[in-house]
Amino acid sequence: MRKLLILSPLVLALALGACDDTTKPAAPGGEVKTPASPAPGPPTPEDEPSDGGAEQPASEPVPPAPGPPAQPPTPPAPSPATFNHGAPGDIPAGQGHGYLDRTVWSPAMCWPLQDDAYANSQVYGHGGGMGPAGTSQCDSVNYSLPWHDTFCEARSRDNPLCAGGGTGHQGQDIRPGTCKKNLHWAVAAESGVITDVGTYTVTLTASAAPHRTYRYLHMQMAALAVHEGDTVVDGQKLGKVSNDFGGTPTTIHLHFELRAGVAGVTTDGKPVVLHTFLPPYMSLAEAYQRKLNGGTCS
Repeated sequence: MRKLLILSPLVLALALGACDDTTKPAAPGGEVKTPASPAPGPPTPEDEPSDGGAEQPASEPVPPAPGPPAQPPTPPAPSPATFNHGAPGDIPAGQGHGYLDRTVWSPAMCWPLQDDAYANSQVYGHGGGMGPAGTSQCDSVNYSLPWHDTFCEARSRDNPLCAGGGTGHQGQDIRPGTCKKNLHWAVAAESGVITDVGTYTVTLTASAAPHRTYRYLHMQMAALAVHEGDTVVDGQKLGKVSNDFGGTPTTIHLHFELRAGVAGVTTDGKPVVLHTFLPPYMSLAEAYQRKLNGGTCS
């Protein structure tokens, strides 16, 4: 009668190992060398836990896969204009080349005056230094529609976007609602910091990217509502529209400038670098339309 030989698990494992032909030969020094384990790669779908993770009970629903990264909100399309304004870059003959750029460089800015106003030329309009003889800056034609763009109007100021030697008006001239100085408030176009107060200028640098720069000229400098270094919110009062221009008064108006906070290109492909003067006309037109539609600033 044969007897059965019962092997313990340890003995069995040793016996099977002796028959394993994958055992590596000993190195010359007697040490067995085994290759290093490969670095773990990214998990495959089969490796992923089906319940969403070890810390999540199977009874809970699997969380949805992450979607695409959040995108910045797209500014709403402007409402159809309900006020009459000329086309951008449309400057009468003899007043400069103008600059046709349809870009809305500041799509959500506040209208920079508290009240209604009229965008048109101070130099070539009635009562201006190059205007019709015998006229007054208070003539009603200056306080009526349509608006007119004044960016790149013929001036001696440096402006690389302007044709004819790179000089021209650096912003937009805006008359307040009436021909009265020190009455109508200019307000902050964006929240930011008052980074400079000059002889007849106030500069606002926006806090939010792309950190546009706005410059206000010809306010009542002796009675400003802000000081250099102040933090302001959009719509906050800055000062009253006047005619301060150093030692020589100008007409009663607000000269409003917009400068680039980032590099880019204009609609006709001209390069824009940091602090380039940008045509503010279309941004102003849309901001004014939002005001007419009942939009408010802080």
